[in-house]
Amino acid sequence: MTKPTWAVLALVFAVGLVMGPSVAFAQEQKVKVQVEVVLASNKGTVVDPPELGKMKEAFQKQNFSFTSFKRMSLDTVEVGAQKPTEVKLPNGTNASLQLLGMKDGSATLRVIIPNQSSVEVELGRQGAVYQKAGKHVGGDLILVLVPPSK
Repeated sequence: MTKPTWAVLALVFAVGLVMGPSVAFAQEQKVKVQVEVVLASNKGTVVDPPELGKMKEAFQKQNFSFTSFKRMSLDTVEVGAQKPTEVKLPNGTNASLQLLGMKDGSATLRVIIPNQSSVEVELGRQGAVYQKAGKHVGGDLILVLVPPSK
């Protein structure tokens, strides 16, 4: 290395020591999100598990008349701003979640689903956010995004 390069490295190291490790190596902000994948269809009347009855009622109030709701997966993931978090869907694709920001206890996430427009959703204390996630075996996949219960 040349002398100017050493000088720059020494300066960067010294700034890191003076300003502290939190400035020199800032930690990425992350939020935990419960991600449920539900298959909603008009094949039968099964609601599995029974807790999805609330989702069925909410959809009926919005004139989405699905008769069957089946949980395909339920996970809690950490979503950060640097790199999208991938969620595998049963139709062979992945949904991506990325943190855009935090404000007043709410997280703004970008949700990217193949062959659909990406959307920004606000996830806070108001409950679940539902996002259509594509077709699967004669029904629609729905992502249910919720801050995990403490």
